[in-house]
Order: sequence, then C-alpha cells, then structure tokens
Amino acid sequence: MMTRDQFNAALDRHGGDLSRWPAQLRQEAETLIAGDAGAAAEFARAERLDALLAEATAPSPVDAALIGRIVSRPGTAHGEAVLRPTRRLIGLASAAMAATLVVGFIAGAVLPADQSSDAIAALLFSGADVDIGGGLL
Repeated sequence: MMTRDQFNAALDRHGGDLSRWPAQLRQEAETLIAGDAGAAAEFARAERLDALLAEATAPSPVDAALIGRIVSRPGTAHGEAVLRPTRRLIGLASAAMAATLVVGFIAGAVLPADQSSDAIAALLFSGADVDIGGGLL
C-alpha cells in the first residue's frame, strides 16, 4: 500500500501522467487516488502543471509567409529600422571619443601622484600654491 509521502515523491518524479509511471506504482497510485481526496487533489494539480508545461514548450507555428518576411528584409527584425552610420553620427561619435580622451588626459596631468586626502583637498579647495608633498610653498 502506497503512503501519501511515497505518492507525492512518485508524483514529483514521474509527473501527472500515470502512463509514464512504472506499472506497480501506477496501480498503487490509482488505488490511492480513488480512496483519498487529498491525493486526488495533488494528482489534479500535477496534471494541470503538466498541461501548462506542455503548452509553454510547444513550438510556435512557422509558415512560409513568416519565413518569406524574414528573408526578404535582410538587416531588419520585426519591422525595426537598422541604424546605418551617417556622416553626422560618425562625427558625433568621434567628438565624444575625443572629448573623453582630453578629459582623461587632463585629469591624469592635474591629479597629484600623492592620492592622500590632504593633497586632493588642497588641490580642490586652496587658492594658495600647494606643494604636493604636503607643505605650502
């Protein structure tokens, strides 16, 4: 005789389709389902889960018209336009890259080699000449 724990374990292992169960377990499960309302409810949930999983994993239908639309428009996907490089786009990208390089060069040249908080604070907040070593000039 199958217990509820054994039934639940077998249900997790084999799913909600009794035809996939081993013969002996199938017979014991059918007996338990017929006599126990809780087991029948668990089995019904497993059947619904199997149906949902089967529906979710079903392949999408692909017809010749869909394939024709995909093949006829290279470079587009689902009607979206492809971004093609123009002179203006290339110019803007080049200017942005040059600006980034200049800012990086200036930051590297201006920031002190000594990264202590005193040197950086003196550089940012002091109007006086400051020796990066820590003393005033």
